[in-house]
Amino acid sequence: MGKPSLILAALAADALPGIRFVQIQAVEDENPDIATNLLTTDDNRLVLVKAPKSSLAATSLGTEVRALRLLKNVSLPFRVNSYIGETSPSAIFKALVFEYIPGNAISIRTLRLEDPLIGNLGQSIARIHTIPLNLVADAGLPDYDPQDIARAKLQEFDRIADTGKVSPQLLERWQNALLDVNLFRFQPTVVHGNLSDEKILTDGLSVSGINDWSSLAIDDPAKDLGFLFSGRIEIANAILLAYEGTIRTDRNIRQRATLYAELAFGQYLLYALESGDEGEIQEAVQYLDGLAQELKDGLLPSLSPSDFTSNQPEVVTPISQAASFTAPVTVITENIEVIDLSDNENQ
Repeated sequence: MGKPSLILAALAADALPGIRFVQIQAVEDENPDIATNLLTTDDNRLVLVKAPKSSLAATSLGTEVRALRLLKNVSLPFRVNSYIGETSPSAIFKALVFEYIPGNAISIRTLRLEDPLIGNLGQSIARIHTIPLNLVADAGLPDYDPQDIARAKLQEFDRIADTGKVSPQLLERWQNALLDVNLFRFQPTVVHGNLSDEKILTDGLSVSGINDWSSLAIDDPAKDLGFLFSGRIEIANAILLAYEGTIRTDRNIRQRATLYAELAFGQYLLYALESGDEGEIQEAVQYLDGLAQELKDGLLPSLSPSDFTSNQPEVVTPISQAASFTAPVTVITENIEVIDLSDNENQ
């Protein structure tokens, strides 16, 4: 069997006949079941080629394609990569080709309160949450109500508790929150579903692009805010303030975002135990022990719901009037393997 990168290049040529590729760069995908390469065309365009290694990975890529087709009809103030094509039925493997958006990933931990990116990030997340619900529903993407979400989180909580590696006090905090029906009274919105520093690109002043839309769904808007609350609370609060200045939401979104941020450490523990990586298991336990100590020291914010008020999300500035960001940002993902195809052809 040939080198994986050359195989993906051949699949890209099958998906995009007539396009000549001159360089391949292996890129690590967060999903280990998806082989990903960044290819450069002879006219210096960049495309991502993704090949699923399992049926679940193929389903994930299919969902992302549906999401990207939907987003072509939505005006957003940042770039979204587009789906370009896929291999023919006669290809030996299935692969899909996407536009590549270059840019610097944001770093929430290094932001300062005076950085203009803080306000723009909150507004950008709010813009996602104003995408019309019917567009997502009509595309056949997941649609969860608050009861579904609370039930799924409780099931996840049970799995975390069963590991025996989380302090009883921390488990009690999470259980009390998950069983409080008032905390889960909110209006679902369209969400990205998997936001993190790595998915959000910036030019330094504003959000220039957002990647990985395979989890686009109708869900809890707090799901897109959870990653903010795993860092410095004053930065998370500032971003949330900008978010709330753009869209109306329930008063308990901060508590749920905090809860999701804490549960993410438990999710990491489950992942580490499943993979059997002792180093990752120890790291996850250390995170959870640190969180338990913060709880003991009274440093964690309350998860108790505020007086309940819920409104249908309302956009202050209509999304149709939001300016699209198109300026490119020059940066290339760290090279793992680079192959010059022109040299290969001459051999």
